[in-house]
Amino acid sequence: MKKIVIIFFIFINISYSLDLDNFEERQKALQDVKTIILYEESIAKAYEEYILTNYAIADLTQIKSLIGDITTTISGITTTLNLDGTLMKVSYGLNNDLKADSSIKALYESNTYRKRTYVRNDEVNFILEDEFAKHLYDLIKQNGGAIEDCPMTAFTTAVNCKENNHIYIQLTKKLDGLEVVPDTYLIAYHVDNFKTGPIIITNDTSKHITESAFDSIPKGALLYDTDGVKYVKTLDGIEILK
Repeated sequence: MKKIVIIFFIFINISYSLDLDNFEERQKALQDVKTIILYEESIAKAYEEYILTNYAIADLTQIKSLIGDITTTISGITTTLNLDGTLMKVSYGLNNDLKADSSIKALYESNTYRKRTYVRNDEVNFILEDEFAKHLYDLIKQNGGAIEDCPMTAFTTAVNCKENNHIYIQLTKKLDGLEVVPDTYLIAYHVDNFKTGPIIITNDTSKHITESAFDSIPKGALLYDTDGVKYVKTLDGIEILK
């Protein structure tokens, strides 16, 4: 399932008037539009890479530190970028002069320079392409924040967390003698194994159907429940291998 993320981009016109009937100014405006689109594409890519690296969603400062800031380099169009938490929205990127020109507007709204983004309802949307990034995004949204290190003490309130390059979903821990160990969890896997498995899952088969965390496990991934029963993720869900 594609995760669509939206970012707020406001491109403001500051006391600037284009003569779009002038060939040179029109060519410059078209180049500026291309630059804006490619910048939006860069934001989408940086956003995904930040999730994969940091298990968190980047803010504006972090994104700019990765890709720079074009607001001072495009003549005639200035940009003010606002990120709204985990619901990313980018408002329509053209100022009124450019938006009023049908061919320039068509170029901006087309997929000519877009791979990770698209325009709909006067907003620029971008798509997470990597399956692991989509999965992490789900967990971050569920957490209401970054995926943190797992607690080192025993606890009974289930959390999504990471430990020793493993991701645990709905983990609890218990004291086993003098050692704190995992007690229950819905899903656990090494980060390198997410796309193909093996992934360890609960032996409660009812949760294979009802828990949304299973939705973003890649098709074809090999799964084992905590009793050692082997499963595979298919288009229809979690199926036992006989």
